[in-house]
Amino acid sequence: MTKPTDSITYLEPELEFEPCHDINELEPETEAELTRSLPRGSVLLANVSGCSTAVANGLSQQIIDEMNAVIPGVLVRFDGLNVRSGAAVFPYLQRPAYEALSRAISDRGTTMSINSAYRTIGQQLILFNHSQRRRCGITIAARPGRSNHQSGLALDINDAQGWRPHLERHGWKWLGRKDPPHFDYVRGGTRDIRSLAVLAFQKLWNKNNLNDPIAEDRIYGPQVEARLNRAPIEGFGVIPVGGVARTLRLSRPLMQGQDVRELQQALVKVGFDLTVDGFYGVETDKAVRAYQQREGLTVDGIFGVASRNKLLRLVV
Repeated sequence: MTKPTDSITYLEPELEFEPCHDINELEPETEAELTRSLPRGSVLLANVSGCSTAVANGLSQQIIDEMNAVIPGVLVRFDGLNVRSGAAVFPYLQRPAYEALSRAISDRGTTMSINSAYRTIGQQLILFNHSQRRRCGITIAARPGRSNHQSGLALDINDAQGWRPHLERHGWKWLGRKDPPHFDYVRGGTRDIRSLAVLAFQKLWNKNNLNDPIAEDRIYGPQVEARLNRAPIEGFGVIPVGGVARTLRLSRPLMQGQDVRELQQALVKVGFDLTVDGFYGVETDKAVRAYQQREGLTVDGIFGVASRNKLLRLVV
């Protein structure tokens, strides 16, 4: 594998082509369909047989949080823009790409429908495993770390031709007819973060598997792939990622773990009536939103640094 560089350019030679128009057809499952497809109990990434990558949202969020712990702000959320997306979409981009997307959306003045944005190496491994077994209609999927979608500079969208002039005006490049929904941000100020995703998983694995450590060398090889396949789809809930707790939110499948249970217990202590079961479900989401509103915080149901720090001061 080519050694990562400090900056990323459009379609570096080591990137592997994958037909996003085929892969994206897997994601528009309804919440009911996705819930019915979820296995009961903890499941490892290697055992995911359903088509949607949303089953691994818990693990994926931890990988993203760990990346932002290693390099603060390396990925920023863009779901505050005029966009809509499905359960499997992680709305993260590098800062320059985020700012360019914001300008493009303002130019057109309408809602952008997004099929895929940042895709974690956990999600990518699910797709790669499907391609190896010819499941879900996927015949080609890039290896983890080799997809544009691990760059934080890629989007797959609906109405690509309608959006094309607005995106291209602000530094986004259409991949072409071979992959109609796909755009890459190609202007400067960005970095190659694909190896950072590997490092984030290596760190995450080592903190939660003290008897089975792996080298934290940013290289995606057989040892990393073996551990990634053995990672639980709901994520590691015992030891916080990055030295701080992971960001918790309502997702499908539900995020779960000891950190969710501790959040629920803290909310109960400050007067909210909810079940302490370790699952970040609708009830917990409503309680977090009510808590945020009561404390004058941003009401988004996302339990991150600001909400956590405020709650800790109340329960200590």
